[in-house]
Amino acid sequence: MGVYVHVPFCAQKCYYCDFHSVVVSDEEDFSEVAGNYLISLRQEALYYRSVWGESPLNTLFVGGGTPSLIPPKELAAFIVLLRETLPFVREPEISMEANPHSLTHEGAEQLSMAGVNRVSLGVQAFQDRLLEAIGRAHRSEQIGESVAALRQAGIENINLDLMFGLPGQSQRDWVETLELASALKPTHVSCYGLILEDETPLTRWVSEGLVDVPKDDEQAEMFETACRILKGDGYNHYEISNFCKPGWQCKHNLLYWHNKPFIGLGSGATGYIKGLRYKNAPDVQGYIESWGRGAPLYEGFNEVSLDQEMDETMMVGMRLLRGIDERAFRSRYQVGFSDLYREAIEDLLARGLVEYTEGRLRVTYQGLFLENQVSGAFLR
Repeated sequence: MGVYVHVPFCAQKCYYCDFHSVVVSDEEDFSEVAGNYLISLRQEALYYRSVWGESPLNTLFVGGGTPSLIPPKELAAFIVLLRETLPFVREPEISMEANPHSLTHEGAEQLSMAGVNRVSLGVQAFQDRLLEAIGRAHRSEQIGESVAALRQAGIENINLDLMFGLPGQSQRDWVETLELASALKPTHVSCYGLILEDETPLTRWVSEGLVDVPKDDEQAEMFETACRILKGDGYNHYEISNFCKPGWQCKHNLLYWHNKPFIGLGSGATGYIKGLRYKNAPDVQGYIESWGRGAPLYEGFNEVSLDQEMDETMMVGMRLLRGIDERAFRSRYQVGFSDLYREAIEDLLARGLVEYTEGRLRVTYQGLFLENQVSGAFLR
């Protein structure tokens, strides 16, 4: 079980992004807001300490936004305090998202000393024109510099986030990005297809015919290319969008894919504790003011029934290429998924989207390209 911390600050808003984040403009104002935000995070952690109890926490993931925008000394002190406040195991996986333009050598060293042992770099592409087209703040030469800074600081577990289906991105661009990423020898690579989210600048530009993005069949070919190149370079394809060197799976994200409980901290964060899913309101100032009064500010929350939990466990578990073990499912819920979802499974088997072998239900290669249909089949 783990903890997610949302740090909703960015140097600039990417054109495709609909995540909760605010753009940092005035440095002095940001310093004050960031300081107050960290204080509120500490208060929220103390609140959930009493709710959570003594169940050991194995992972901590600091995401955003761009956590590396916060002064490293302050962020490192917060991570240390969080480890002392909540019941973490002796050596938890501590991940942090960072962007190449805001990660310094000094920052990497301070974060390493605080216990950060895994960093996910928002690379997206190695072509500057593509980075500009999606509103990224970094440039390609900063990627290798960031990887080197992390390794010098003793952080070897490095993920590179990549995106395909970008405006103006060709197959040749994507192959180059994959090859350059692999050449840096990260332990983990994530490959995400561009999703045109509502109310983002990029979606508006595409709808107005101002920007062209690769079609679905081109994106499918890009995904197939990623599978071929990364597996050829020794990466295990263990989740639909994620590849790793043997033994380097992201432990925190495995919690989500196994539908396990976790604490969510921060403005806009979600959590899942004792059968209750909650989402904090995506309002930085409201979040700070609310914890000034010692109370959470929720956008919403709901109790998860046993049926809902089983459906969710199947839906997220089918993203893993190992699939779901029937004995483990039966041990957890006292019923087998073959009994609960017989018709859905028979349909998916007949369509060649899943296979059942050695007691595990898992997606086929064909099913990888229709993941939404596979997962959606288990929503009763």
